Amino acid sequence: MWYQGIDNAPPIVKSCIQSIIENRAEHPVYIISKYNLNNYIKFPPYIIKKFNKRKFSITHFSDIIRFALLSKYGGYWLDSTYFIQTPLTKVNTSFFSLKLSHCWLERSHYIKCLFSGNFLGVGKNSFIATYAYMAFLYYWKKYNSLIYYLLIDIIIHIAYINVPEFRNKIKKLPFVHCNIFKLERKLKNDFDISYFKCPFNKLKKRKYNILFNKKKITNFEYITEKYKLIIKNNSRNFTLNI
Repeated sequence: MWYQGIDNAPPIVKSCIQSIIENRAEHPVYIISKYNLNNYIKFPPYIIKKFNKRKFSITHFSDIIRFALLSKYGGYWLDSTYFIQTPLTKVNTSFFSLKLSHCWLERSHYIKCLFSGNFLGVGKNSFIATYAYMAFLYYWKKYNSLIYYLLIDIIIHIAYINVPEFRNKIKKLPFVHCNIFKLERKLKNDFDISYFKCPFNKLKKRKYNILFNKKKITNFEYITEKYKLIIKNNSRNFTLNI
């Protein structure tokens, strides 16, 4: 999802989406924005009202959106800043997420890197997606401010603690042992293929100056040149269904 429309996204976001498209396996790819969201999901009026009154941000609206979509349709949700270098296999389990052997949240009481709320795969009518969507609806019906920035992780953690079947699904997830945040820290560096070993890379929606008159290109320039997103129609109705 890029709420403002994909043609308004920074170059790195467009390249990340292109990397997902190229590694989609058999999956169709849908890019959500404010222009096409209502084609896929409808929200209770109080959610839209509180969003319009800025009780929560676009970032936290996306937390609600992802679980609404996953609950109804199933599939993968990937944040638009994931740079992918491995094919996404068809979802054949009721839950998938990136389980990291180390990350900056590993000391968190609620997260511990056992799952990634920004990279989720579920089957249609998934328990975790439906529960999380209902939890968000309940929370925002009752409250007008965010208790914690990573509320999405707290909600998933509650299920992890209280639902043995779901806890077992997380325990069975394979670890991703490479550092998915390393490439982000090296985007300004001269291009080095050794930084591209991890199949999943979490970047940030930053803008960098592109200086092509240098003898060497940066990792950022490599990504944005090799992975160019070609928008063939107006982004207000953009859906890639291949």
